[in-house]
Amino acid sequence: MKPLSIYIHIPFCIRKCAYCDFASWPCREADFGRYFDALNGEIARWSGDTEHGRLRERFSIETIFIGGGTPTAPPAEYIADVLRRCGEIAPVAANAEITLEGNPGTLTPEKLETYRRAGVNRLSLGAQSFDDALLRSLGRIHTAAQIGEAVAMARAAGFDNLNLDLMYGLPGQTMARWLDTLDAATALAPQHLSAYSLIVEPGTPMAERVDSGAAVVPDDDAVNAMQRAAIDRLAEAGYRRYEISNYARPGFESRHNLTYWLRGDYLGLGCAAHSMLDDTRFHNPATLEAYLRREGPEEVERLNRLDRMEETLMLSTRLTRGLDLKRWRRDFGADLAGPGLDRLAQAGLISIVDDHLRLTRRGLELQNAVVLELCNILEA
Repeated sequence: MKPLSIYIHIPFCIRKCAYCDFASWPCREADFGRYFDALNGEIARWSGDTEHGRLRERFSIETIFIGGGTPTAPPAEYIADVLRRCGEIAPVAANAEITLEGNPGTLTPEKLETYRRAGVNRLSLGAQSFDDALLRSLGRIHTAAQIGEAVAMARAAGFDNLNLDLMYGLPGQTMARWLDTLDAATALAPQHLSAYSLIVEPGTPMAERVDSGAAVVPDDDAVNAMQRAAIDRLAEAGYRRYEISNYARPGFESRHNLTYWLRGDYLGLGCAAHSMLDDTRFHNPATLEAYLRREGPEEVERLNRLDRMEETLMLSTRLTRGLDLKRWRRDFGADLAGPGLDRLAQAGLISIVDDHLRLTRRGLELQNAVVLELCNILEA
C-alpha cells in the first residue's frame, strides 16, 4: 500500500486578513451546509472507481491536513463528519497524523473535545504575532493573550502536538518586537513552530497600503536578519530547523508537509484544493460558486521526467537534510553532476556530504537562485 496524504480545504473565515490571498470568504455561514454537502459528495466520488483505480486498494492514508480559511469557524461537527468519511477513500493508518488549523478566538473547550474524539491529533494555530498592535494591523481577530488561552485549552483537551504559525517582515515590526514574539511563542512550549516572511500579495489590502506608502515593510537585509535571529533563538530553545520556514522538537516534524517536499502522493478535497497522484497534477475550482456547482478538477497535467527532476530539486532543497543523491540516481537513472555544482560549492551555497546535496544557511536564503542554477545543470 502506498502512503497517501489528504488535504481538506475549508474556505470560510470570520474576517479576511489584510495579507491573505487564499481562497477564503468571510461571513458565509449560510453556505456551510451546502459546502460540506459538496465536500462529502467529492469524498464519495473518490471512494469508488476513479481514473487512478480504487484508491482504497492501492493507498493507506498516512496524514490528513484540514486547512483554510479558518476550519475552526464552522461547527465542529462538520469537521468530525468529514474525517469519518475520509476512511471511505482509503484505510486510515492507525498512527496517521491528522492536523487541524485553527485560529485563537474561534476555539472553545467543546469544539476541541469534538475534534479530539474525531481523531484530530495535531493542532496548528495561526498565532502570527504576540504583538497586539501588529495583530490589529494584520486584521487578525485575536489578541496575544488569546493565543496563550487557546494553547491552554488545547492542552486541557489532550492535544500534545501543537504548532504555532508566526510571521516576520511585517510593516512596523522591529527586530526587538520579533524577538519578543519568538520568546513568547517558545514560552508556550509548542512542539512545532513555523516562521514565515510576509509576502505582499497583489490585490490584498496590505498591498494597497504598501503601494500607497501607508505601510512600510522592512527591507531585505532586515528580513534576512529576522530569519537568522529566528534560527538561532529557536535552536537555543530546542527547535531544529528542518525546512526553510519550519522548526520542530525531535520527532515532531510535520509529516504532512514532508509529503509535499518529498513529492509524495496527495489528494486535495474542497474548493481550490490541489492534488498530485501518480505524477499527475490537478486542482479543484478556485471559486466557491464553481465548487458548489460541483464542477470537476481543472488543469490535469501529467509530469514528464524533466518536470519531476526540476520539481525534486526545487522541493528537496527546501529541507535542511537536502537532496538524497542515492534516491535521485534510483529515480532518474543518472547522476546530478556538472561544473555548476562546483561553482555553487565554491560560493558557499551548497555542500555534498553523505550522498546528500544540502544548501548551506546562506544557500537557503538564496534558494530560488540556487535551484535555478541546479536546473540549468539538467539542461546542459
